Amino acid sequence: MAQINTTQFGFCFRPIFSSNYFRTGPKDFDDNKISYTLAQHSGYSTGVLVRRGVTKKLTFESGILYVKRNYDLTLRDTSFISKSDFSIIGYEIPLSALIYIQLDQKIWMSAAMGGSIDIFPSDVFTYLPTYMLQYSARRNKINAGVLANIGWEYRNGKKGTYYIGASYHRSLSTIYNTLVEYYPQRDFTKLPTSTGRTTLQGDYLTIDFRFYFHESPDKKPRKK
Repeated sequence: MAQINTTQFGFCFRPIFSSNYFRTGPKDFDDNKISYTLAQHSGYSTGVLVRRGVTKKLTFESGILYVKRNYDLTLRDTSFISKSDFSIIGYEIPLSALIYIQLDQKIWMSAAMGGSIDIFPSDVFTYLPTYMLQYSARRNKINAGVLANIGWEYRNGKKGTYYIGASYHRSLSTIYNTLVEYYPQRDFTKLPTSTGRTTLQGDYLTIDFRFYFHESPDKKPRKK
């Protein structure tokens, strides 16, 4: 059941959650007596992974992931509240080192640390016909992040490996600059009454569901 000299391919699906303890909670900002709240809410990440067993307890893993971060934008004036939402699409190339602890014949626990290359293909613009314009501009096309993970897996022989865990992704720098313009008269030909500005960190917390296909260990060539 060890992973020595084994290369496994798999896929994952990871719902994204927000948390004030992990820099992913709501952000409040204001301008000209107008207040704004930008909150990251449910999103998801999915993709393919490949891992290579080095020893019984050490494995390296990489892959490519699609990440969709969803945001809610709330504007508060003295007389009303207006809401909008938008999404940011990104791609990640993670590289992690996993350390295993065997709990049972087929159950293993793992902890992982590593980094990722985060790619953002475009800026994001949303237009709410009633009152708001929102524009989020990339700071860089390519960013870096750090990863931490803990999980448990059930190795079911030739049927494959089933995994459940949790991951935290932390961006090393802000990923987008966000600007919100407020037009209370709904006339976009005039200057906005308020212009709110903030930044997006790109951090997220996930629950990981993964499956790895079974692969036999590489055969070493026989010595003549």
